[in-house]
This record gives sequence, C-alpha cells and structure tokens, in this order.
Amino acid sequence: MNAQEFITFRHKAVHILKELNEKCSQGFGISSWPRYDYDLDQRTLTFSKAGIPKVICTIQVVGTTSKKANNWLWGRANAHFPMKAVEKVLEVRRFGEEENVPQLSEPYWPDDEYHGWEMAAISAQVLSSRGAYRCPASDGFIYFVFSDITSVTSDRKAMAGQASDTKGVKCDDHGVGRETFVCEHLAIDPGQEWFSEIPSESNPWPDAWCTQCNQVFNEQGEWNEKNEDRLRAKLLCHLCYEIARNKRKQE
Repeated sequence: MNAQEFITFRHKAVHILKELNEKCSQGFGISSWPRYDYDLDQRTLTFSKAGIPKVICTIQVVGTTSKKANNWLWGRANAHFPMKAVEKVLEVRRFGEEENVPQLSEPYWPDDEYHGWEMAAISAQVLSSRGAYRCPASDGFIYFVFSDITSVTSDRKAMAGQASDTKGVKCDDHGVGRETFVCEHLAIDPGQEWFSEIPSESNPWPDAWCTQCNQVFNEQGEWNEKNEDRLRAKLLCHLCYEIARNKRKQE
C-alpha cells in the first residue's frame, strides 16, 4: 500500500466508523447516558444512569494521545495496559507490516487532532468492530473499539449478583454476575434461533436452547428426567447471556 492508497483507505475507514457509531447511538443511546466507566481487566465499557448499567461494550484499547508529548501511542506498546485489553489490536500491527504502513506498525507517531480517531477507525475496520469510543485521559484521550455491545435490562440487585433467589457466578470477563444457562450449541453459536420461556421482570434470563435441542424438548413438552440428560447446559453470567442473546437470529 503506497502513501496515496493509505490516505484513501484511512478516509474510507473514518466514514465507515461514523456510520457504525451513529447506529450505536440510535440503537443503544451511547451518547445519552450520563456516566461511563471502563474496566481494562474485564475489557468492558459500561454506560450507566443513577448507578444502574444500561449498555455494556466488550472493548480493546487502540491507543492514547498525549498533549504533552504531542504523540500517539498504540495501546499494544503501553506497558500500563493489561495484555488481554490490547491483544486483538496486534492484528492491526500485523496488517501495517504486511501493507508497509509505518503509522500502523510503529509503536508511536506524531499526533494531530484527527490522528486518534483515524487510528481507531482503521482498527475498527481491520477488527470488524461494532464501533469506537474516546474517553478523556490525564494528558489526552484513550481510544477504544468494541466488538460487542448490548443493552442491560436487569435491575440494580441483578447487576451486582445480589438477588437472594439466584446464585452468583464468577466470570472472567465481567466479574461476579447472575447464574444463567444455555445449551452448549447456543454457547458456541449464539447467532441461531433461541427457544426459552418469555423473559420477564422476575426471570429476565430464562434457560435457553437451540432448534436442535428444541426437538428433544418437544418429545416431552417440557424438560424432565426423561430428556434433560440430553441437554448439555452451559453456565454463563447474565452479562455473557445478554451479549449472546443480542446475536440471536430473529424473524
């Protein structure tokens, strides 16, 4: 990729990111929630209101800008960030090396008012991300891309995993959450049709299963001792459940 080809590629990526972010704003109200918090260890960006999470994104750190140094530093080159929060962005470096683009392969680069968004846009393009977000940092900004975004329908107790009638589960991605179950087929491929009871205020994450398992369910019209051993259930925290359910096939 020569210099002019990179300029064209970068320009297109910026416009695609604008469209992605607009969809996230319309569908999830990203710009409307009064508070955000990011957790790099859990790789989450959470938008909330009155202490109640409303939208959760699974993130990767693209990089940071510094007003003092007047440069851009890729997240992968910043030792302060945990590896799991930047590991996927290594694909952008590999892409830069393959295409001979030093702006993508070098650890840092001179900054201007657009560079951070441009690098976030390119990262979103390479990683097939759902969108990107920028947060203020002590000396500039930190840029994220997110692979998953989901609305949270639970109440305050549920989000804290404190409901008395539901067990808590420790999740590597989201900390402590509510215990939920899906069949192993949905856990592997959530982008198919889901079968479950209708979610309700008292049970927002009902046990769910796929079309294949629904054939087994229909043999008895319920799950009981005659067929439940054929359902291989997978334990998820309620946030993983919500992210997976958001990918389901819908008519």
